Amino acid sequence: MADRGDIDRIRELLKEHQKGLTIEEVSSSLSINRSTASKYLNSLVMSGSATIRKLGPAKLFYLRECLPLQQLLDCTFDGVIVLDSDLVVQEVNANTLEFFDVLAEQVKGQKVMETPLRPVFDNDTMQVLNDLADTGETIMEGNLTRDRETWHIQRKIIPIIFQSGTPGSCIIFRLSHPGGRSVPVSQPMAVSPDPAYVKTCNQVFQITTLFRRFSINQLSRAAETLKRIRQVKDERELRELLQEELLVIENLRFHLNLVEEYLGDEVKAPDWYTLENILNQALNARHLAHIRFFSDIRGIEIFTDRDCGRIFPTLIENSIIHGKKVTSIRVTSKETVDGLLIVYSDDGVGIPDQEKVTLFEWGHGIHRAHSLFLSRQMLAITDISIKETGTYGRGARFEILVPGGRWRATGTTLEYS
Repeated sequence: MADRGDIDRIRELLKEHQKGLTIEEVSSSLSINRSTASKYLNSLVMSGSATIRKLGPAKLFYLRECLPLQQLLDCTFDGVIVLDSDLVVQEVNANTLEFFDVLAEQVKGQKVMETPLRPVFDNDTMQVLNDLADTGETIMEGNLTRDRETWHIQRKIIPIIFQSGTPGSCIIFRLSHPGGRSVPVSQPMAVSPDPAYVKTCNQVFQITTLFRRFSINQLSRAAETLKRIRQVKDERELRELLQEELLVIENLRFHLNLVEEYLGDEVKAPDWYTLENILNQALNARHLAHIRFFSDIRGIEIFTDRDCGRIFPTLIENSIIHGKKVTSIRVTSKETVDGLLIVYSDDGVGIPDQEKVTLFEWGHGIHRAHSLFLSRQMLAITDISIKETGTYGRGARFEILVPGGRWRATGTTLEYS
């Protein structure tokens, strides 16, 4: 059985080192042997209290921060109510509480139809909630009457899965006056949320929704394969089904790790980051072996997420794995009338014309890994665009355009065109 004292000491140590520690560093700091440190660190990971991030060949362990759900719920002017499978209120945002003039403790933990929030839930809404497992996400319109005033209400009802694995639902609703003019559920707060943070939250929500649906699809495939396995008698067919099941699970695990890499453990507003540092971090995480590298991006800062949508690790990995004959990679920049143009190019086989159209779309891209889709989505938070303009047979070429106001020169003079 794990020693709670040592685990608590490791937890406190990780709390002091928010950038993470290796197994060796934990072992040395707490004077415990490496195998014990490894066992307890992995125990924290399995319990969800810690997470791992790779830095080159090393593994860094750090405490997992909980997503600030209430902050996210309060980022919108819509009303938000989260229910469990028994229709008990689990979360409710400030706008809903203000509109109904109630306190959180008056509704959370109560069956929703026994609270002042019940006007949101007419008969049709209750029917959708009861059939949510079959109907999926649903948008409804109707009327809501409160204090003798009638409002037009639009509801979006979304099935969710809690961390425990139990199902629930999220109801997002928007009100408008009978004349049709849309109004916030609540008046804006004295201090408005950072627009960049709100945009980041919206983008993260969309991405996690896609991955949630993708994961449900993969789990459904796995369940169907298991049903078939139980009925199979032929040994060869059984091996084929087991291989199919393994591929589904590996695919799911790969994509869950992918979204973990892109989104991390918390939502952060974009900020100013040095482009050279972002690129160097990507280079340090990959061994280029015999590939020559050139860049001229010193003295530039861009307004983006902390690692620029992981676009450089993605492009470098694609050059190494899919470029086949890549011997050199170049990253250059120049100012244009439209903004800062960053060009990433290699001398590999390039990308076939028929793949260019769907290269950045969900479910497409190189080996359907969704990396380029995620990078484009994260870049778009600060209006940065990306496209592929290379020639098949001569190499890949990606043009990243950072619009004016989203970049600034801090040192060297840029080339003008």
